[in-house]
Amino acid sequence: MSVHRDEHLDLAAGWLVGALSDADTREFETHLGSGCETCRREIARLSEAVVGLAASAPPARPSAAVRGRVLAIARDEAGHASAGAATPRVLRMPARRAAFTWGWAAAAAFAIASIGGWWTSARLQRETASLREHLATTEKQLADERALLAVIRSPDAQQVELATTPDAAAALKARATFDPRTRTAVFVFQGLTPTPDHDFQLWALRGTQVASLGVIHTDESGTAVVRIEVAGDPATLAAFALSYEKKGGSSSDTAPQGPVVMVGKLGG
Repeated sequence: MSVHRDEHLDLAAGWLVGALSDADTREFETHLGSGCETCRREIARLSEAVVGLAASAPPARPSAAVRGRVLAIARDEAGHASAGAATPRVLRMPARRAAFTWGWAAAAAFAIASIGGWWTSARLQRETASLREHLATTEKQLADERALLAVIRSPDAQQVELATTPDAAAALKARATFDPRTRTAVFVFQGLTPTPDHDFQLWALRGTQVASLGVIHTDESGTAVVRIEVAGDPATLAAFALSYEKKGGSSSDTAPQGPVVMVGKLGG
């Protein structure tokens, strides 16, 4: 049996009123055919709702013309009876099936329209939530980009090229931009391709103290752009360094445990 999801309950309502696309219809009928009892119960519940709404429709009432005809036949029949007629006339009542059926049909149509409206509303709510989530993600990305550009374009920014050490691979490249006014630094790394059991870790040398700035996570090409909001006090910040650590980084926040592979000094 295919795995039941909450979305299948919405599809059940759309399927019942014939409002699904061909692709959604095939998906739901395949899921339903796999034996999902939850969806079967939902269809039964919605079907009962349609019948209930239809049954609540007011009964059809005869028109004034039909009522007058029936009363006229009744008066005529009463006259025959008083005159001693042996065989009573048969009252032929106009069929009411059509009017009654139309009443049910109108109520059923209303019920189906109500369910269809509910299903459409639920779908629109999901789409709206998805759009809001996408908008929030986009706004965050724009805010991050603006923050990066603010550091890079700062008139007081200091550029630092991190040089490799003898323990580094030749492909490693890194550049830092430090804004002393905001104490924010932006790093661009290339060629950082750690093995599955190792990570690169960034460090700041502040006077005689060493502080971890975090583990660097790159994309598949080994590239990363990292913004550190507080890299250090410009009065004591002297250099940045990159070490090659075991997976998860150094167990100490004040000292690398693996080899230092890149170093870049500020102001020199």
